[in-house]
Amino acid sequence: MTAIVLDSKFPAPNRSGQSVRRDRDDDGVADLGWCEGVLYDGRPFRAETWVQDQVTMVTIFFSATGIDNASEADLIRVLELEGLVEFKDSGRGRQHPCHKIEDAAGHSMWSVNITIGAEDDVYVTKIVPYYAYAADGEPPTLFR
Repeated sequence: MTAIVLDSKFPAPNRSGQSVRRDRDDDGVADLGWCEGVLYDGRPFRAETWVQDQVTMVTIFFSATGIDNASEADLIRVLELEGLVEFKDSGRGRQHPCHKIEDAAGHSMWSVNITIGAEDDVYVTKIVPYYAYAADGEPPTLFR
């Protein structure tokens, strides 16, 4: 097994402008936890798990540097190959909205939303784990 090294040409997702919602807000959204790591090419990623009403989601953020024109299918394939998500057959056909955002540091990031489950249905057999947010309300990070 080879270690994957963080590559400085890819900015880490900066979510410092996003506050953690411990309790459901007016839209029924609450944040559950986070995870960070490094993709095969040294690109750092951040995954945030959250709920809205009866739906559990994970949003995975990573630099769009060099992959600005990647398709949704390409992005999902990378996340599958990295072992961050594995879909059940029924979940494979679900839409996984991918769009570019500007993070708190002004960098272009991909934001990939994956539905983990809704009510009694689960669409994945594997998903990136998460760590609960600390009590101080700040989104923690390993990259700063």
